[in-house]
Amino acid sequence: MIHSDNLFLVRSDLGTTTEQKSGNEWFVTVSGGGDFQADFIQTKGPLSVTVILAGEDSKCQLNCVYLCNDNNKIDIDFKVLHKSKKTTSSQQIKGLSADKGEVSFNGTITIPYDSQECDGRQNHRGIILSDYAKISAVPQLEIWADDVKCAHGSAIGPLDSDQLFYLQTRGIPATEAKKLLLSSFFNGFMTPEFDTFIHEWMAKNV
Repeated sequence: MIHSDNLFLVRSDLGTTTEQKSGNEWFVTVSGGGDFQADFIQTKGPLSVTVILAGEDSKCQLNCVYLCNDNNKIDIDFKVLHKSKKTTSSQQIKGLSADKGEVSFNGTITIPYDSQECDGRQNHRGIILSDYAKISAVPQLEIWADDVKCAHGSAIGPLDSDQLFYLQTRGIPATEAKKLLLSSFFNGFMTPEFDTFIHEWMAKNV
């Protein structure tokens, strides 16, 4: 499905209640044994997703790619509440900021005291493609239970100069080398339909 310049693909089972507002704001409740999965591509504007894992053995997986250029601004806010025990969540975010694009990512995993045996993961990777582009990330873990598995990480920076140099020594022009590395960065991360959109965006903007 397409909303403006942003794309999303939502997959869920009968154990999930989803409320969408204007394509950019989502509230999801997952009951016991339910599974919510969603892929997002954000090229401008805000995206807010709140998921409540309300029942035992409920799961969610949030994947997001942001592609920011010109003077666009992107604000991404992911919140996952492990309200019940034995719940599992994954947040995977990757993106690019070019020209004078500005990206802000905030991601939170909350596990209350009585929600034991939970597993929460969050990973963010951002690549800056110009001296004027910006990416900021605030990953947060709010863990009150003691029997959990949780991890988060965030890395922001330019493309690896050594990798670019290596490709150029093999006769690959700088622009093509950059596109090869960016294609590898996103390889296999999204569905084939979304992969096509990502590569078309890079062909026009990188």
